[in-house]
Amino acid sequence: MIAYVIGRSELLYATGFLVLLPLVAYLIVRLRPLRLTVSRTFSPPVVTAGTPTVIELSVRNVSGASSAAANWTDSIPWFPQRAGPGVLPSLAPGAIAVTTRTSRLGYSLRPSLRGVYDIGPLDVSYADPFGLAIGRLAVGSSQSLYVVPLVVPLGLSVSLAVSGEGSARLIQHMATGNDDDLMTREYRTGDALRRVHWRASARHGELMVRQEEQRSYPEARLILDTRTDGYGGVISSFEFNNTGFTWFEWAITMIASVGVHLHRSGFLVEVLETAARQIAPLGDANQGSGQDVEFLLSLAGVRLQESTPVIGDGNDERAQGALGPVFAVVADPSTETLHWISSQRRPYETGVAFVIETGNPAVLEILEAAGWICVPVTDTADPARAWARVASLTAQTPAERR
Repeated sequence: MIAYVIGRSELLYATGFLVLLPLVAYLIVRLRPLRLTVSRTFSPPVVTAGTPTVIELSVRNVSGASSAAANWTDSIPWFPQRAGPGVLPSLAPGAIAVTTRTSRLGYSLRPSLRGVYDIGPLDVSYADPFGLAIGRLAVGSSQSLYVVPLVVPLGLSVSLAVSGEGSARLIQHMATGNDDDLMTREYRTGDALRRVHWRASARHGELMVRQEEQRSYPEARLILDTRTDGYGGVISSFEFNNTGFTWFEWAITMIASVGVHLHRSGFLVEVLETAARQIAPLGDANQGSGQDVEFLLSLAGVRLQESTPVIGDGNDERAQGALGPVFAVVADPSTETLHWISSQRRPYETGVAFVIETGNPAVLEILEAAGWICVPVTDTADPARAWARVASLTAQTPAERR
């Protein structure tokens, strides 16, 4: 209108251009969206709580045109909920086999608590050449970062004191006779001929084969109370109450430390839980460190569960599995749970309970009456010092421990 009044028609063209420019910018953003892929690498791939990890992102342009420079952030489950921001440079078209179509980005994290956390997706924001319109793109999906509990190195004396054997033992089943007889048995259908012991066969007048060695290993059991009512009994809509939360996290750290220590000392370790099973078992040490990792990964995702009538995967009777010392970590379990835990120690076994002090003396009283060695601890105690106390308590009589 002003252009008509002052007789300057060129202002009409300028006005029209300014009106159309935002629309053109919007169409550029809408009609030429970025097409990207992303992959993440965690280094190290499994993180111990309280230690750093580096997240490396490889972003690739898979569209047929070059991508414009953009900004990126990555979704993380901790404040401020975003890692970055950073600049994603222009990438060559995906059809061109050059390194410039891929960009490597990265950042570091230091998770303070164990858990399984979702990292991602990658959020990319880009603009038109005029900077008037902004588009946003969520690239890829989330990936799980496993943060395992801290494993505290423990001393060597306790496992020897409570079991009498600190490493895997090899047992040869033997019968009376000379050395050849100790190593052989009669031939059975299906035995390989390469196992025939010819000298023993000549002496016995029948085919004898070399006897396979039979291995057995010291055994131990771990018991973890995973019921909600064992740690204060109150759950908010977001998180376990602070006191119960620290109790449970200390219990997880102690179970992780004892389990890895016993396993690396040659024990077959059976893990029992008062609620549904969540923790992976530990076999013998000759099966390698992979079982340690699987055990710790399962501990990363362990959660407290609502109380149910089922205890220990439905086994209300005394455990019929591993023979050997049994170690339990408890705080303030229900009476039902406490009696079930106390029954897991057989009369001829050593039972050690790490009892997190909650102000309930009944826990110590019931376990000690059932023959357990109780080690009172706090949720800030050093697991190594708590473990070291077991050796001295084992050497005492029940009266002296009281």
